[in-house]
Amino acid sequence: MTDTCVDPWQWRDLMRREIILPREVLDAPVHEAVGAVLGADLHSPEDFPALPMAAMDGFAVRREDLRGHGDQRGRGRAGGTITLPVSTEIPARPGEVGDLAPGTAARIMTGAPLPLGADAVIEVETTDTDPFGPAPRSVTFALDRLPAAGRHIRAVGEEVARGALLARAGDRVGGGLIGLVRALGLQTLPVLRPLRVAVVVTGDELAGEDAAAGAVRESNGTMLGAALTGDGAEARALHSGDDHAQLRSTLETAAERSDLVLTTGGIGHGAFDVVKTMLGDRGSATSRFEHLALRPGGPQGAGRLPDGTPVIHLPGTPVGALVGYHLFVRPLLVGTGAAPRRVRLGDDGPGAEQPRRGGLHALPGRLHRDGDGCETVDLLPGRRLAPYGRADAIVLWEADEGPARAGTEEGSDGRVLIIAV
Repeated sequence: MTDTCVDPWQWRDLMRREIILPREVLDAPVHEAVGAVLGADLHSPEDFPALPMAAMDGFAVRREDLRGHGDQRGRGRAGGTITLPVSTEIPARPGEVGDLAPGTAARIMTGAPLPLGADAVIEVETTDTDPFGPAPRSVTFALDRLPAAGRHIRAVGEEVARGALLARAGDRVGGGLIGLVRALGLQTLPVLRPLRVAVVVTGDELAGEDAAAGAVRESNGTMLGAALTGDGAEARALHSGDDHAQLRSTLETAAERSDLVLTTGGIGHGAFDVVKTMLGDRGSATSRFEHLALRPGGPQGAGRLPDGTPVIHLPGTPVGALVGYHLFVRPLLVGTGAAPRRVRLGDDGPGAEQPRRGGLHALPGRLHRDGDGCETVDLLPGRRLAPYGRADAIVLWEADEGPARAGTEEGSDGRVLIIAV
């Protein structure tokens, strides 16, 4: 047992320095990659579109065939017309497209490839044709000026050029990226393999659904499993009683195929704190245990299992385990996505308590926008786990210095550091 409490921010930095989890990159089928994290920068394999395409339903023309009309009637005078024969019709479907015969127009649909020689598309609304009828023999355009080169034409690579950056390593794959890469013909994406994390909950008192007298329904495994899944990890939960042999066997099972093991409970100063007595100074001394200047969640630990798998030891109380997860485990999984941010502190809810004793306090909060549109967090009332049913933030309050400090040197400005949950 240490004489002084360890600074929680120093412990957080220690976890980030000493526990480096593997980042294996896999080629995943596009349809299976939703929600995964890219393991490498992604670049376009081709121009998109690959061919010039019509951006409007209308008629593809050579501007040269309209130049005399535009020169004579288009400069400052509206209401001129010109008629061209229609030489072909080009629907939006696969197939070769030939040249546009000089002096003619081609009826063309949105998304159809442009015929060679055409340099503009005149929208059907400015013609005398029925857009839903058969292709006409001729088309009359009402022009007040010569159309600009490339009018209503999607140029090669206009949307995405070959080699252009589509997304960066660390970006999460969403529906928009899926649509883009499929349009570019990609069938796989380089994504990070989900981290595999085992949660070992300890305690003879833990029970299932039907808790007998003196028993406690186990919730840490499910709670942390849900948090891990939300952060993209593959989670599984195991239970061990307060027996060294059983715990040793459970930890061996947990370490199999796991990148990280979490334990909850058994790290206090009692005779039945099996995790600490087996792995701490009086046991194998393979884990370090400290008491942090943190409420709740002061008892914490970390180390390595015999096969080298890193292990982080969290308190057994559900709130302590949840706070410990967001402060010390989540940064290892999502990196800067777990960084605290500073927001304005709003009103306290009825019954919400502010800390009176020293150290860093973690309090349940709920985010919203105030009347000025600024992000604000309100403290939620309730004891222990109850307010976390509604909380979407953990407010980090330095009791000795007030809420504005919260582990930084920034002055008092009515703001407080929070971690989104």
